[in-house]
Amino acid sequence: MKTSISRYRASGTHFFLSCMVGLGLLMMCWYMWYPTPMLRAIGGYEIFFLIVGIDVVLGPALTLVVFKPGKKGLVFDLAVIAIVQVSAFLYGVSTLLEARPAYIAALGKEFQVVQASEITDGSLAKGKTTLPIWGPKLVGTKEPTDPADISNVNAMLSFGGNKGHLTQLHIPYADMKDEILKNAEDFTILEKNNEDKKADIQSWLKSNDCDEKTCKYQPIKIRASVFPAVLDAKTAAYKGIMPLALKM
Repeated sequence: MKTSISRYRASGTHFFLSCMVGLGLLMMCWYMWYPTPMLRAIGGYEIFFLIVGIDVVLGPALTLVVFKPGKKGLVFDLAVIAIVQVSAFLYGVSTLLEARPAYIAALGKEFQVVQASEITDGSLAKGKTTLPIWGPKLVGTKEPTDPADISNVNAMLSFGGNKGHLTQLHIPYADMKDEILKNAEDFTILEKNNEDKKADIQSWLKSNDCDEKTCKYQPIKIRASVFPAVLDAKTAAYKGIMPLALKM
């Protein structure tokens, strides 16, 4: 009985610590690397749940199986479990970082989320910058004038990309204030086209100190989905993304 209790205690401790690590990673994804609704739209949930499946479930389960006080080779068995668990965790985190949203680019009439994996080293060098680590950076964009940049933008358009994928075309977001406000839409239009989600739209606006008079929106593209990017109606200040895939 004593051995059984020790085994369950060891597995329970392992499970608790794994849950804390998994929860920490989830918070990093939700509030830093993949602000709502980017984790769902980009497909990060699949990677996250794979990490959770290995670290939070499989690791403690293996500890439950192998743990026995005084067992010869117990330290080696636990070390192997730890190595497998840490390796899987690091691989998953590196994958999440590679796919993370790096930029929220204003294009004038819409926004686009640009993932870190979509930015080339050449573009970073030309833009004299590095990828942001602690969450996506809000930027404006300018029209290309260099022949190479024009060619690259035209090529990207055929694959769903745009100016935001070239860091050398990034400019301060505030420089596009007038253009953004000129092309921003009223929420009354969005509600009219999405009668079935009107209550959800109103709820999000209220919880974020917005209404139809003080805020407007532009569509923002995240992979194959489109959401409303909410903006201050006077300053064009970026308020966030309404997590509702809507008909624009």
